[in-house]
Amino acid sequence: MSVLHVSVLNAFRERGWKYRPVPDAEVIEADFEAHHTKVSLHVQSFGESGVLSVVADASFPVPRTHFLAVSELLMRTNKVLNLGNFELDWDEGRVMFRVSNMFPPNRVDERIVSGLVFAAVAEMDRLTPFLSIVCRTPAGELLLLQITELMSREELLPPEPEEGTNMSRV
Repeated sequence: MSVLHVSVLNAFRERGWKYRPVPDAEVIEADFEAHHTKVSLHVQSFGESGVLSVVADASFPVPRTHFLAVSELLMRTNKVLNLGNFELDWDEGRVMFRVSNMFPPNRVDERIVSGLVFAAVAEMDRLTPFLSIVCRTPAGELLLLQITELMSREELLPPEPEEGTNMSRV
């Protein structure tokens, strides 16, 4: 087991986050209850290269008829992100948020691991109400949906976390 993966396991244990190890791989999976939705997470360690990849999945698939509108939503969201990006799996209709980091050999900061997990959960939670509205819009009305106007609806955003909030409550 790589130093990186041991650090991931330690970060999860230290924060009391429950996880499921994936057999024969440096991968763990976890579920977080966020403000809007339950977020499933896939965390993979690439020990030899020192790369950690954290992927959060949306809790529902995108209908094929809505791919274009969802792609616009994701593209416009990615444009304003500083860390990570949203993706649409074109074959499965699955929306994901992916964030990665490269660590120097044998020097993993567990706070960064926790921060990547927090970012993935928070970003997926933030996107979910917008994604839900797009996916619930009848296919025949999608051309009328103004994605930029939808994205400006601040009442759909989760509240700001209070200072000192434990990330296990994400």
